[in-house]
Amino acid sequence: MKKNGFGRYRGKSAEDGASGSNDPPSQGRVALATQSILRPRARIQDIVPCCVNQLLTSTLVDDVFKIRGIEVSQVSIVGIIRQAENAANYFLYKIDDMTTKPIEVHQWVGKGKAKQKITLLPVGVYVKVFGILKCSAEVKSLEVLKIRVLEDMNEFTTHILETVNAHMMLEKARQAASGQSLPVAPLEMDEAQMPEYHPDFVQKEVLRLICECPQQEGKSVHELQNELRNLSIGTIKQAIDYLTTEGHIYPTVDAEHFKSAE
Repeated sequence: MKKNGFGRYRGKSAEDGASGSNDPPSQGRVALATQSILRPRARIQDIVPCCVNQLLTSTLVDDVFKIRGIEVSQVSIVGIIRQAENAANYFLYKIDDMTTKPIEVHQWVGKGKAKQKITLLPVGVYVKVFGILKCSAEVKSLEVLKIRVLEDMNEFTTHILETVNAHMMLEKARQAASGQSLPVAPLEMDEAQMPEYHPDFVQKEVLRLICECPQQEGKSVHELQNELRNLSIGTIKQAIDYLTTEGHIYPTVDAEHFKSAE
């Protein structure tokens, strides 16, 4: 991934007008949302980290969005801006996190001086968006509460892990509230529950971690699995096979350790 895609643009973000990170703590938000599930007929108004595929495949019944039975309203996503347009009194972005097609994101900016305080972010930068899920003419989109440029690509990986963890916690709370029996290992997620990330993204993440490994024997498959817990071992090994075939990495002490060829 190109390093100039994040942390290089110092424009103003929505809400506070700064591109620095003042994100609400994800764990605290999810804990509050979990408590909301346990209260009868409660609407979840806390921010839930999601991938774009989850948002676009969510169900809408009686103005309530649900992902796998979990009610969501305010969400956060991380992705790259593929399109940016300046409309009459809002900015339109199309943001891609490589789990499916890009999602439309609307940032209302008002008119006159109010509009001048917010800068249109350029195509190609990675951003984190906090927004409210909306649906108009059967098209789902996000209405921006806050948008900021990523300072470090590790925030992308962190968001993926937060997404998996948050939905596991919410699913556990939903099952407890409905009286369903919990799985024997509630902290493990099968492949059907995992977000489907584009192979190109997985390959770049695996290559990045291998390149950053200072150990002489290289990065092990076990270490990769621990750091990319949202991905199945099969998906990781497919990325390793591709990177090896293309000459980007090579095995070292055994077939489970790899180093970068660059």
